[in-house]
Amino acid sequence: MHRFRERVGLCATLVLCVVAGCGGAPTPDPGEPEGGRRTSTTADAPARDAAVTWANDYCGAVSELVLSVSEMPNIDASSPRRASETSGQLLEVVVGGLDRTVDRLESLDSVPVDGADRVRREALSTYGGIRERARAVLEDLSVAESAEASRDAVSAVREPLDDIGALDLLEGFDAVPELREASGHAPACRTLTGADPAPRIDSPGS
Repeated sequence: MHRFRERVGLCATLVLCVVAGCGGAPTPDPGEPEGGRRTSTTADAPARDAAVTWANDYCGAVSELVLSVSEMPNIDASSPRRASETSGQLLEVVVGGLDRTVDRLESLDSVPVDGADRVRREALSTYGGIRERARAVLEDLSVAESAEASRDAVSAVREPLDDIGALDLLEGFDAVPELREASGHAPACRTLTGADPAPRIDSPGS
């Protein structure tokens, strides 16, 4: 997660530089009986396994964006033309990652966990919105003819990068106890949060 934010932040800072010409403890389950945690039973196992599978698929979808961030090319500030071209290449990689994230979120199966579908819908709105903003900037870059228009378009590249850098990759999970617990057992979620002994950015199941 830290590497993800650092990578996005570095690229956003570089955009500014180009334009300027510088070359804790878990939350208690509200459904718990007073005085202690609810005792898990064998009958709970299928629902628990389904929640873990769903969380893993959700995190696998988000990993597509994280992977694209790790593959973003650097912006070449050697000339306005190169800055515009390489900014476009960077956004193309990011938009590709967002496309894959949105596609995989849309294809998630339903799961018998209250709140899971809301988490998915809100994620689709968030990632889809960033994708549309990134596509708009990419279009502006492709049609910019004057030096001023090109400079403005390159400057706007920072906006979707800032949006991505501010993302909570497991947004909404803390509000759904079953998903919060499931994410601790889902390999793809543990990768996103850096809980694996040797964290790596990949796309499980892709």
